[in-house]
Amino acid sequence: MAAGAQGEGRGPGRRIAAWATTAASPLIVWLIVKSAAAGFSTATAVAMAPLPPANPASTLKVLASAVQQPTVKVTAEMQRAARDGLARLPLAFEPFFVEARAAEQKGDLRRAITLMEEVRRRRYSHPAARMQLMIYYIKAERFPEALSEIDFILRRSEEARPALLPELTKLIGDPRGRAALATILAKAPVWREDFFAAAGQRKLSAADARDLYERVRALNPKHDLMLERQLILQTQAASGDYVGARRTWLSALPRDERESSRNLFDGAFRGVRAPGPFGWTFRDVEAGRAEPTRDGQRTYLDVAYFGGQSVTLAEQMLALPPGRHALRLVARSSSGISSGKLYWRLTCLPGGNRIGLLDLGRAVADNRRFGADFIVPPGCPGQTLALVAEPGDVATPVNLEIERMEIGQ
Repeated sequence: MAAGAQGEGRGPGRRIAAWATTAASPLIVWLIVKSAAAGFSTATAVAMAPLPPANPASTLKVLASAVQQPTVKVTAEMQRAARDGLARLPLAFEPFFVEARAAEQKGDLRRAITLMEEVRRRRYSHPAARMQLMIYYIKAERFPEALSEIDFILRRSEEARPALLPELTKLIGDPRGRAALATILAKAPVWREDFFAAAGQRKLSAADARDLYERVRALNPKHDLMLERQLILQTQAASGDYVGARRTWLSALPRDERESSRNLFDGAFRGVRAPGPFGWTFRDVEAGRAEPTRDGQRTYLDVAYFGGQSVTLAEQMLALPPGRHALRLVARSSSGISSGKLYWRLTCLPGGNRIGLLDLGRAVADNRRFGADFIVPPGCPGQTLALVAEPGDVATPVNLEIERMEIGQ
């Protein structure tokens, strides 16, 4: 019994991910092969071929598998076979699936929903029924019910998430969709992080993202809202409101971090984590790496560059006001920089025009102060600060330590 239960627990995820794939049943193969000579497509063949002689259970299985294909037209013959099967097997769920698809194709969405709900009642974990109900509920704009079905599917199948979540994020733009989303997100579903990763790739209104945040907070005040806040920041920045995004971002930081992070975040490289897009992004790639490091009380950015290709090793978004600014830091390199270049580059957002550069080529074994003045022009509401490494004529490994970086006026 235990083994059977375990197998049943693993099954739904795999079935949901492949719910629309024709089952590898000998009966399905029989239908396809029998009709191939007539030149029909697989979907048409399944719909039009006469059913093979079989017991009612096998016939109903064939019918249910066939009508799961979106292109299959439910015929009167298929409906009669389904009803005959139900008369002989009154507890079967497949006849209701067939009738639901028939009602859907006739435009009777209300009847299709009622019938598919009966399928769910009779076979609670049936993946195709859950998927169909989700589609019907969305068409009927019954978003809470649709979200309940989606949550069921996403909790049981990681494989379904890449296909479903981008579609699910579209509900953020609909007031009723946001309300339904907030109800689910406030319960911290296991797919929540994947959902916000998908939402971050979509062009959204900052007002809609903020409304989603407020709704989730109202439903669960103790909920960790970092991902909801980060979506607001991303939408503000994507719309060009870098100053507003920075203000929102600062308000989410601990009080003792806000003042020191007004212009530049964690210039001491303590490894403090903060949500994007204004936190640090450090990279570890084949050509080099950069990572915050601690040596006793001393914290610094440990940089290793191996040459061979140009690479950005560290990056942070800024929202400095127009005017004159200065980038200052302390750096040292045990071996010096004899080949290639390492420098901090400041560019405007949007557009990418360079407004500042601080060359680190003079770094030596002892600490040395570096500084560069730059001007943020009007029409440059956001900026990118990036540590860039470029190869020289000879590939020579470079090690560099950077600390006490700050931006002032």
